[in-house]
Amino acid sequence: MSCHGGSFQGGVGPSWVGLADSEVELADGSTVIADDEYLFEAIRDPSAKVVAGFSGMPPNSLSDEEIREVVAFIRSLAD
Repeated sequence: MSCHGGSFQGGVGPSWVGLADSEVELADGSTVIADDEYLFEAIRDPSAKVVAGFSGMPPNSLSDEEIREVVAFIRSLAD
């Protein structure tokens, strides 16, 4: 919550609201669709594809199942 905002509208990290299946610009200038595969990878390896305007997320020790649960939560915040 401290990184993505108390209501997940963004802050130190990008907003999760409306993120699922949206187009995301990355720090290298490329874009990706924030599908489940991208979200999983972004959580598993935070430095792999950093969102433009952000410095990246610190490493974590979430299990694959925990990451899938976070991805499902992000998907539930779709507009």
